[in-house]
Amino acid sequence: MNVPMKRRSTLALLAACLLAPAAFAADDAITILTQQDVYNDYMQFIGKRDPLTLTRFDGAGARRDVAELVLVQQALALGGLKKQVKLVKVDNSSDSYSRYLKEILSGNATMGGNTAWLVDLKPLEDKVFVSPPLIRQGEFEAGLYTTPDNAKAVAARTLPQVQQLTAVVAESWKPDVATLDSLKFGQVLKTQSWDSMVGMVVKHRADVLLAPFQPTTDMSLEASGHKFVPIPNVKVGLQGSRHLFVSKLAPAGKEAAEALEKGLTMLREKGVIERAYRESGFFNVRTANWARLN
Repeated sequence: MNVPMKRRSTLALLAACLLAPAAFAADDAITILTQQDVYNDYMQFIGKRDPLTLTRFDGAGARRDVAELVLVQQALALGGLKKQVKLVKVDNSSDSYSRYLKEILSGNATMGGNTAWLVDLKPLEDKVFVSPPLIRQGEFEAGLYTTPDNAKAVAARTLPQVQQLTAVVAESWKPDVATLDSLKFGQVLKTQSWDSMVGMVVKHRADVLLAPFQPTTDMSLEASGHKFVPIPNVKVGLQGSRHLFVSKLAPAGKEAAEALEKGLTMLREKGVIERAYRESGFFNVRTANWARLN
């Protein structure tokens, strides 16, 4: 378990539509895919503001995926991209991420709006351009989330106590699986999806799941109508870096990839990338002194 510029109108930049697969490449625009839930939070976060001139990454709707959706637009503009940019929603469903990848790998869409683990992108390098890392090696920290009524999990404070718990993870999430295995839990259950993970913790078939720390007051998250809280004072680090990726088959893929790399370099030099993750709550200052278990 990721601005000198030629100004474009906010309406043009934010033109977002749910298109049939065949319509992704219907015009000359750069299409940035994002999933429905991310888009909803993004719209709440951005309001009437222009993402290209945005300087704060906190507030309602803020989270890592939303910050990345802003950063990718700023990077493309900074990198000198002159084409129109469209955000394209992919409905959340059991196969939404598969469709997300399919549209990019086939060239029907130009790029993804959120980062992916390098370990997952390596096998795809013949089909995608991989950006410089937005989340660098060692920067991704996560909490062990449980339900508030799981007294044993909430009370765990040391690695031996945590190891007595049962963790659950989607078996396709390679960095998460490797992280949990390295912690030597008594049992790590592997399932197929996030929804399944949530259900197993709610039913106490598992005690904990990995999730990024949240920007909420108590760092809690809500999933499927249930509240989850991090075990206090402990955190884990996920190995690997996370990158954006651009289709090599999309008509303007190379142009977009070059602009993206140039723009991300400029944002990194200005400290914008680190600040975006910090203000959105992903780099959580409240957990800076928590014990890292690995």
